[in-house]
Amino acid sequence: MGSSRKLQWTEADVRCPFYISHDGTARSITCEGHEEGVELVSRFRTTRMQDKYMGINCAGDFTRCPVYGCIYQNRYADE
Repeated sequence: MGSSRKLQWTEADVRCPFYISHDGTARSITCEGHEEGVELVSRFRTTRMQDKYMGINCAGDFTRCPVYGCIYQNRYADE
């Protein structure tokens, strides 16, 4: 499981199936959206906040992530 203590996460660290990409300069994480053709972008005030979020959710227990929950419920729960 990922740890929120690491900084500068890479795509290789990510476990969430809905993750698309992240941008350290823009302090954003892009995920699959709640419906086809939609992407959700989370923007953070600081790079530290982005890295902490990625460690807890993207590289950690992604099933506890609020974005994961939204996507799963709206697109995949009935499968």
